[in-house]
Amino acid sequence: MAGPIIGFMRPTDYLPLRRVTADSGTASAGPAMTTLKSVVARLALVLRCAGIAYVVVQVAIWHSFYTAGPWRLAGPVVATAWAAAVAAHLRRRWPAPRFACMDSAVYVGLALSSQGCVPPAVRDHAFSWLVISMSSQLIVPAWYAPGALCVLLALASPAAYWIGAEQMTGTDTKTMTSAAILLVMVAGVHIYGRRQLYRRAAAADAALDEADRAASEQYVILSRNIERREHERLLHDTVLNTLTAFARAGRDDAAEVAGRCQQDVALMEALLSDRGDLEVGAGRAHGDLVGGVRAVTAEMRTRGLRVHAEIAGDEAPAVPAPVAAAISNAVREALSNVAAHAGTGEAWVEVSAVGGPRGAAAAPGRRRVTVRDRGTGFDLAHVDRTRLGLRRSVAERMADCGGHASIWSAPGQGTAVCLSWPAPAEAGQAALAGRILAQESLS
Repeated sequence: MAGPIIGFMRPTDYLPLRRVTADSGTASAGPAMTTLKSVVARLALVLRCAGIAYVVVQVAIWHSFYTAGPWRLAGPVVATAWAAAVAAHLRRRWPAPRFACMDSAVYVGLALSSQGCVPPAVRDHAFSWLVISMSSQLIVPAWYAPGALCVLLALASPAAYWIGAEQMTGTDTKTMTSAAILLVMVAGVHIYGRRQLYRRAAAADAALDEADRAASEQYVILSRNIERREHERLLHDTVLNTLTAFARAGRDDAAEVAGRCQQDVALMEALLSDRGDLEVGAGRAHGDLVGGVRAVTAEMRTRGLRVHAEIAGDEAPAVPAPVAAAISNAVREALSNVAAHAGTGEAWVEVSAVGGPRGAAAAPGRRRVTVRDRGTGFDLAHVDRTRLGLRRSVAERMADCGGHASIWSAPGQGTAVCLSWPAPAEAGQAALAGRILAQESLS
């Protein structure tokens, strides 16, 4: 329980996004680039399916041409089968560079060899099934081919179409050239869009990485400050309180003071021991809050304070180990204040679950610990600012671990200290509690 409240940790709000592809292994991509590629892959899937439907419709319209020579169905069948395979691939992941090159090779082959499979009446026109299929295919090489090849592959299909149409007899040069120009324009739009949007996505990911690094540095500083403050609190809770008790003790209290000194020595030795051993203990997924509170109450009973513990259930509460240590240390300080200042030898400690909003059932991990007495009490408005017990060892300690401490007291009516975790939904506190939970789950 003497270990650091929060050790070195990396913020978990911005975890790097990684994607695994079958061809390229593990590749790193930021969220902006990943989203952009996923959206383009979905658009490519829609275009490819539309191309398949268009091929089927044209074959149905020109069925007399294809029934006259069944071999003419070879081109539409190959185009439809390959488009279906690409669509199935796009449903699972975006294309790898090698797959984009293969896709372009298939359509270059179709453009060079399938002109005879197009009805002569529409062979030179931009609405033939071959031109429509090729225009729906250009998005894949333009967006997913390597940067050095995307322009070459995107323009290879229009060039292959023009060469294949030129070799056919009876073609209209003007309409054939218009169809080729249309394919070039489609390829140019995709290439321009790729350059602009990829540049912006890369800039967004770079800005996010920079923010991630800045957040990491700030969180390291925060963690070190929290650890330093916890060390200061432990010095106050042990050495300073024991020296104060030693100064006030009489001859009959020598044995009690000696026992407190032994306990403080054991606590400080644990704090100054091997850091690795502390992190092994602090890295547990959950801390035994009930066991920690019971150990503190037993320790205070040895000092002569009658402590009545009321625990709702004996199961271990689902709270992180650093939080359990912080609450236990805060309970120790609250009971020490009762023994030193309340003028009574009796206190009550209650551990209970905190219900959700509007009286909902208690949520796992939401706990409240209350320490109260019927002593002299005090006026909160007139507490000396130099006194650090309640302000730093209780209130600040709970705030550092994402919890909340509230104190009620009145002269002659006793004192009640309520420790709750997580803190109420206030700015900053709930987020810190969530980070501690995420860090413990990652450990």
